[in-house]
Amino acid sequence: MQSEREGHVVIRTRGLRGLAVALFVTCAAVAATPVAQADPAGAQSELTAVTGQGTGRVIVSPTSAGQGTFDAQVKVNIHNAAPNTTFTVTRAVDSPADGSCTSTDFVTVATLTTSAGGAGAVEFERSGGPTTSFDLFLRVIGDDGTILESGCMVITPK
Repeated sequence: MQSEREGHVVIRTRGLRGLAVALFVTCAAVAATPVAQADPAGAQSELTAVTGQGTGRVIVSPTSAGQGTFDAQVKVNIHNAAPNTTFTVTRAVDSPADGSCTSTDFVTVATLTTSAGGAGAVEFERSGGPTTSFDLFLRVIGDDGTILESGCMVITPK
């Protein structure tokens, strides 16, 4: 918007000020938008060494693929372990879910072998388990005697 005053042209900065305000409001709205968060029905835990060496993480992500039965995608990764070591991934389940893993009935669910650098990972799907919430505990056992354990996780099927 322009206006003339005694032969001089005065340029109003309302347009630029409006643009700055709009940009500020947009940035504030983006900053206030919550970030995507993990599904509350999923769980994850660090893997810590009880014996031997290594650490890692387990992530359990229930899905609705089971359509009435339990189904989950599971990821287990290990690092800082001995090179070229085969690990057996075992799990124990107990119900009802109370956050206290007391079962000692471990079942093998997967295996993985670490690289020359001592890292390894495996992803797998578990189907047909409980349809109500349960406690889950993983123990990952290396052929070198290493034992890595997760914390107790409460799993809620979808």
